[in-house]
Amino acid sequence: MNKKILTFAVAMALPMATQAEISISDNISITGTIQAEVVTWEVANGNAVAERVSFQPTQFEDMDRQTLTKDYWGSVLNEGPNHIQFDFDEKLGDGLMAEARYVAAFSTVGNFLSNPIGQEAWLGLKTNAGFHFRYGTLTGVYKSSHKLIDPWAFTSLQSRGTGGGMSGDHYIRVSKCDNTYCIITDESTKGLGLTNEGWIEGAFEVGLKSSGFSARVQGAVDDASEMDRAGLVELRFTVPHFGVWLAGSFADIELKEVTNRTNWKIGGFYHFKKLTFALQYEDAEIGTLDNNPEGGAYILGSLDFTKNNVTIAGWVAGYRSEDRMLDEDALSWAIGVKYHFSKRTQIYGGYRDTNSDNDFRDENVATFGIRHVF
Repeated sequence: MNKKILTFAVAMALPMATQAEISISDNISITGTIQAEVVTWEVANGNAVAERVSFQPTQFEDMDRQTLTKDYWGSVLNEGPNHIQFDFDEKLGDGLMAEARYVAAFSTVGNFLSNPIGQEAWLGLKTNAGFHFRYGTLTGVYKSSHKLIDPWAFTSLQSRGTGGGMSGDHYIRVSKCDNTYCIITDESTKGLGLTNEGWIEGAFEVGLKSSGFSARVQGAVDDASEMDRAGLVELRFTVPHFGVWLAGSFADIELKEVTNRTNWKIGGFYHFKKLTFALQYEDAEIGTLDNNPEGGAYILGSLDFTKNNVTIAGWVAGYRSEDRMLDEDALSWAIGVKYHFSKRTQIYGGYRDTNSDNDFRDENVATFGIRHVF
């Protein structure tokens, strides 16, 4: 639900806003999400370095279950939803409108407001005919459909990254340390928004939306940018009870983890009364579970059933590595329950498990959380 805010509130949230005059504006709105979780987490074989849990490397013993509350923007083990979003628009006449967005991320542990992970900050133009142009730091169009298939998106039960159901910006790897092997979790793949996680900096977007159909293309052309020669595309059709999408990303950039790699996926959902079923296939060379240079493939199915104030939701996914010598195939799943106090406030709890042919990629998570959107 959007709420009109005063110009001085924007000035408090945006350091660059220094206007001395304070007035009420009809073309500025604010939305956001506040979420917090507590999880118990267990990983297999060796010490685990949970860099994103504590913001500093932290050693845990082999198979020692940990209770964790330090969140990564709202979900302990993956990209969370905590943010305050400012949207600006102004009618320019002749069917043309200016628009802009700024998103500030924050943590519910530590209570700090900052934007170090590059969430959305862009401006653009759109027309009454459904055409738009945007420039800035954008949510990648490859990422945008993941919420349509994953009922646990933006929680520690989600399927991205180490969850084992979709490509993400982090993965589990083995490393030599002190004459033994350690398991490094949340190692970055430098996905740069080309997977189902992250944002794209310095990007142009051109899009069209009409009668349930939308098409968007994103790309970076700045020779000084790490994202130079990277592009993304999405085609999507959605109506109230049905939707399908096709998306792809391409990187021809000189970074260790993403040089000359592509990702693509196709999926859809069907909603019948109180039940929603979704299915997706993804072929990925960026941000796979094992970060294998040869890539891998995911197939993910999900169910979401709601009755009164209670939702039961789950997903199951299989991952197949393209490098048969690594023997990295994995089965992952998650299931949980949400209780909706209202359309904006809920509590939830559930369990997620990743089981790979290589045991050191195994992990399981149980979580309880609360979320409020405004």
